[in-house]
Amino acid sequence: MRFTLEMEPDAKDIDMAFSKWARLIDDFGPVFQDVVKLFRKHEARQFSTEGKATGGKWTALSPTYATWKKKNFPGRPILQRSGALLNALARGGSGSITRIGKTEMVVGLDSSTRVGKYGAAHSRGVNKPGRPYLPPRPPVRWDPTVHTKDLKTVGRTLGGEVPLGTAIAQLFQVYIVRARKRAHADKLFSDRMNWQQMRRGVLRLRTR
Repeated sequence: MRFTLEMEPDAKDIDMAFSKWARLIDDFGPVFQDVVKLFRKHEARQFSTEGKATGGKWTALSPTYATWKKKNFPGRPILQRSGALLNALARGGSGSITRIGKTEMVVGLDSSTRVGKYGAAHSRGVNKPGRPYLPPRPPVRWDPTVHTKDLKTVGRTLGGEVPLGTAIAQLFQVYIVRARKRAHADKLFSDRMNWQQMRRGVLRLRTR
C-alpha cells in the first residue's frame, strides 16, 4: 500500500509505502488528525526560527522596509506583520484549509483566500517588472525523506531532528500497530508494542 501526501503551498510531496498490514485500516481519519497536529507544530517552529528549522533562514528584509516595519510594527518577526499567516498555518486560523476523510486529507493554506495568496507569493517569490522584488521565503517547507532506520538513529544523525516525512510515516506505522492489536493479528508482535506510547513519542518529535 502506498500513500502520497500533498500539502500547500509548493512543498515537496511525501511518498510512503507500507506493509500489507495497512489493509487492516479502513479509516485513516485518526492518522490524518495526528498528521495535522504534527504539521501545525512543525509550522510553529518554522516561524519561530524564521525558516532556519527547515533549511536556510529566510532572506532578511530590505533596509528600507525593515526601517518602516520597525517603526510601524515593532518587534514583529519576518512574515508576521499581522500574524495571519502564522495563525493559519500553525493554528488552523482564517485562510487555512483542513479536510480529513477516510482515505485522503488536505492541510495547508486555502489558495482562494487572501492569506493563501499571500503565502503562495512568499513561497515562490515575486520578480516581475513594475512590482517590488520579493525573495522567496517559504512559509511551508520540510524534508520529505522517509528513513527506514529507527528514530533514535535518525535523530542522532540529524542533530536531534527528524524529517517530517519520516515522522509522518511513523504515525502511519503507529496506527498499523493499533490495527494489528485490534484484529488480534500477529499476537507476539502486537503484545510487545505500545501504540499509544509510540504515538506520543512521534508527536513530540522536532521535525525539519
